[in-house]
Amino acid sequence: MADRAALIIAVETFFEAGPPVPFAAGDCAELHRALPAAGYNPAKCVLVAGTRTTKAGIESHLKRLPKLIDKADALLVLVVSRGFTHKGRGYLACADTITPDLPETSLAVADLLAALHKTKCKDITVLLDADGLTLPGASEPSGLDGAELTRLFEASPNCTGLVSCEPGERSFESAALKHGIWRHHLIEMFTGKSRAGVGKDGALTAAALHEFLADAVPRTLRRTHDGEEQVPQLYGEANAEAVVADLGKLLGTGGELLDPGRMKRVAFRSEQVGKIKDLTGYRKSSNMPDRANEWARKFVNRAAVADVKADLDNTFDMVREQFGYKRKDLDVSAERDGMGYIRTPDFEYTVTVTINPDDLSEVVWQREVARLSGPDFVKSAGFQAVFGGVFDRLVFEFARPVDVAEFVDQIEDSPPEGVKVGVASDANSAEVVLAGFAGKVTVTPESVVIQGRRGSSTSLLDQFLAFLKKFTGLGEPRALPPAGG
Repeated sequence: MADRAALIIAVETFFEAGPPVPFAAGDCAELHRALPAAGYNPAKCVLVAGTRTTKAGIESHLKRLPKLIDKADALLVLVVSRGFTHKGRGYLACADTITPDLPETSLAVADLLAALHKTKCKDITVLLDADGLTLPGASEPSGLDGAELTRLFEASPNCTGLVSCEPGERSFESAALKHGIWRHHLIEMFTGKSRAGVGKDGALTAAALHEFLADAVPRTLRRTHDGEEQVPQLYGEANAEAVVADLGKLLGTGGELLDPGRMKRVAFRSEQVGKIKDLTGYRKSSNMPDRANEWARKFVNRAAVADVKADLDNTFDMVREQFGYKRKDLDVSAERDGMGYIRTPDFEYTVTVTINPDDLSEVVWQREVARLSGPDFVKSAGFQAVFGGVFDRLVFEFARPVDVAEFVDQIEDSPPEGVKVGVASDANSAEVVLAGFAGKVTVTPESVVIQGRRGSSTSLLDQFLAFLKKFTGLGEPRALPPAGG
């Protein structure tokens, strides 16, 4: 097991540089307490807070860090403060940063990374939650410099950076949660309250952590801050497969169906064929497409604008009625590219219309519900009332490709009762038939698709439960070919 170390710096209050960072110290202390259960060496987890967050105090800890963590394999660093950019360089404010001389009394991000590299850890993950600091004479808060962050992390052989928001955005807190929103979800992952993106062995990578934060933070923000945006960022993607936590002991086996570590994404889907001539925007004088090209795509998009909007309006009304969402809870967009969506705190509904390449007089309507909050929500009366008759397939996408041939071999070596399996000649897909289920289950390297009759989303979900009970081993990473093979 890797020897994991951590440095957590919480700059909550400032002598004069700016307003406090709400909940910074409490959030950092909570994460610090959680780290040992997430695979970290408690003797090598350092928390810097309160009076030690002066520039001298922080620089002292950075200088002594190689000795403090003593040849650790992996290092996690979290800095919570306020940030600004001066002459193309990003800075993190310290407790004693003074307004007349901000750069010289703050910690440069480049200097932070240089100090971390001196630890010679194999993997370094840097988490930055730096809400913008308003510079003297400026009307808007500054923030870290995105171009510099990209350059610094791309140049690093072993560093990955997760930043709480885009440059120029705020990093919001929630009085109801009593946390910074990004930090709240960060703590969720490290305390095992979510399995999203966690490997079957309990390993959480920096990439998976970012993917979870990028989904969870905007979802929570829509509930707490009407009309605001906060988009978490990932830098140094080449190093993002580094493991940042071992959650195996916390999570154990199993977990929520719609949030298992083996899966990346779940969606209910349906496809229906319609006639181009039935679209509201179609005119008899229009020239029909004679091939499935860009012109045909734009033609269909223009003709379907009103139809897409009508679909969204109808779904919007039903969603409001069944779930009692407030207007600010819903984000609705009817684009002019043949697509529209409704985002809610519990799911995202998408509708698209495209030309049918097999019959150019037709269009294909695809509807999808994804980003589901959980299986209980799918089984709720409200979900069934809105979507129960819409979908005929349930799709689970794998976080990593599975080896279909190996999966089929396992079934054929020890066939479960009531199961038949067919496999393509190239072993790139398999079709599984379960006794008592009229539909079919298709396994590909990328996904499992449960297809049945349109009419009951719960039935599709139950079929997937039955499928999981029959089989194990799905979601194993495909082995890399041997070197030189």
